[in-house]
Amino acid sequence: MLKRWLPLALCLLAAGGFYFAGMASGALGFVITGAVFELAFWFGLFKKSRQT
Repeated sequence: MLKRWLPLALCLLAAGGFYFAGMASGALGFVITGAVFELAFWFGLFKKSRQT
């Protein structure tokens, strides 16, 4: 369970950090990188598990 939630939490934290840095500095690259990390979070959150 930790193998799934830890990377997702790190993706969400990274997205927030990049969004914050992008908004504070006006750098579009940080905002885009934040969006990529957020997409990784959402795709990972709704990924079907192989457990039955």
